[in-house]
Amino acid sequence: MTTRPIVGISEGFADYGDYYGFGYGRPLLAAGALPVLLPYYERAEDRVELIDRLDGLVLAGGRDIEAWRYGRAEPHPNHLPGLPHLDEIEMHYARLAVEGRVPLLAVCRGCQVLNVAFGGTLYGDLMEFPEAGADHPGAKWDEWRALVGATLEGRERPAHPTHPIEIEPGSLLASHLGERYVVDSYHHQAIERLGEGLVAVARAPHGVVEAVEMPGAMAFVLGVQWELHEEWQDDERSLGIWRAFVKAAAARAEAREAATVG
Repeated sequence: MTTRPIVGISEGFADYGDYYGFGYGRPLLAAGALPVLLPYYERAEDRVELIDRLDGLVLAGGRDIEAWRYGRAEPHPNHLPGLPHLDEIEMHYARLAVEGRVPLLAVCRGCQVLNVAFGGTLYGDLMEFPEAGADHPGAKWDEWRALVGATLEGRERPAHPTHPIEIEPGSLLASHLGERYVVDSYHHQAIERLGEGLVAVARAPHGVVEAVEMPGAMAFVLGVQWELHEEWQDDERSLGIWRAFVKAAAARAEAREAATVG
């Protein structure tokens, strides 16, 4: 890889302070990209130009998506306050990236944004998961805050709550993680009905979708429900996903450069 690709990171800035400056940038830097944090692009025409100029896009974690965006008249009682402006912006980003053949990696909330952007729906809370989310020990915010604090202070990170997943043979994800893997478990919402063009490539023991791909897309598209921006530090296989994404972004950068020179 000769050209370091520019990868935009879209995320909210409301809850965990400086963590957002480290959490997603570190794995991208480790994989060979130059990451940039994106401000809120309020005008649609600016978003179009932005995505066209990027070599890759990461849709990061954050707050719950407004429930009306996936067809609910009322949110679940455990729905957390959202970021309406960011919801609108990121759903547009997701569609623009797929249409523009921009490599896209969607993590945690980002996976849900990707799904809703293409017409999918979400479970509003763990209690709506199959078997009331008994296979998901997460959604414990004190544990997540402890991890954030350890990251910022350079201390050893506490152990993650985890659960196993089964991965679809032949998928992009399986090429990195194999057909069985253990992931962290912090999320309290998840994909219910898949968006158009998306396929489930990983599920938790009781059937909750944990990862999606878009086989018909002309570029890298992967969404994972777990904290991939944390797990790369613990397992070379997870870092391999970031490297594959960055490799796809670098290929786009090189193609654009060649077209400019030509």
